[in-house]
Amino acid sequence: MDYLLDFEDVNEVIKNAPIGVHLVNAKGIIIYANPFELAMLGYTEDEYVGHNTAEFQMDKNVLSDMMARLNRQEFLKNYPAKVKAKQGVKYFLINSSAYFKDGEFIHTRCFSSNIDQPVYDVFVLHSEYYN
Repeated sequence: MDYLLDFEDVNEVIKNAPIGVHLVNAKGIIIYANPFELAMLGYTEDEYVGHNTAEFQMDKNVLSDMMARLNRQEFLKNYPAKVKAKQGVKYFLINSSAYFKDGEFIHTRCFSSNIDQPVYDVFVLHSEYYN
C-alpha cells in the first residue's frame, strides 16, 4: 500500500497547522508566517512578513542567542521569548531548527506556542537558555 497517495501536501499542513509557524532568513527577515502565527500576533501578512524579526523580538539578547545557536545548527527546544504583538506583548515558547543548503544558512524553521506570562516566567527560571 502506498501511504503517500493519501498524504496531504506538506505546504497545506503548515498553512493550516494549529501552531504558529514562521521562517526567518539569514538576514533576519521574516519570509513566511502561517495564518495561525499571524492571528496570535494580530498582524496582517503585510505587517509581519518582509519585516526584520528584530522589530518584534522584545529582548535583543534572546534574538542574538537564538540566531547564533541556529547558525551552529543547534535545535531550540521550548526557548521562552517575549514578542511584540499588535495589541501588546505575547509570550511564546519557540521550537526551531535551521535549513542549510551546501553549508549555507538559508532560513529558520520556527514553531511558536503562545503561553501566559506566569508560565513564561517559570520557563525562564528553569531554561538552559537563560543560565
